[in-house]
Amino acid sequence: MYSNFLLGTLRVSRAAKVKLKRIPYDLIARHAVNEHGALTKSETITNMASMKTVGEIMSRYAVDPTDKSLGSVVIITRPSWDETLVKLEIEK
Repeated sequence: MYSNFLLGTLRVSRAAKVKLKRIPYDLIARHAVNEHGALTKSETITNMASMKTVGEIMSRYAVDPTDKSLGSVVIITRPSWDETLVKLEIEK
């Protein structure tokens, strides 16, 4: 697999590991090849711009695609692409 951008250091929050019941290498791989899951149009546009400016890149995936009530995880590669974090999305 070839990543479309640098991921840097990979970190997975404890809460995400517990909720997913695994380390989500599959979701990190999807993130790395620009398959960003359930983003808004605005977030997609921001990601496209970030690919040119080494900015923050975000992805969002359902914890369980068959049960949306379990919420989502977000994967964020920070600006400068030196770190990628997987964490639970906090409901507002």
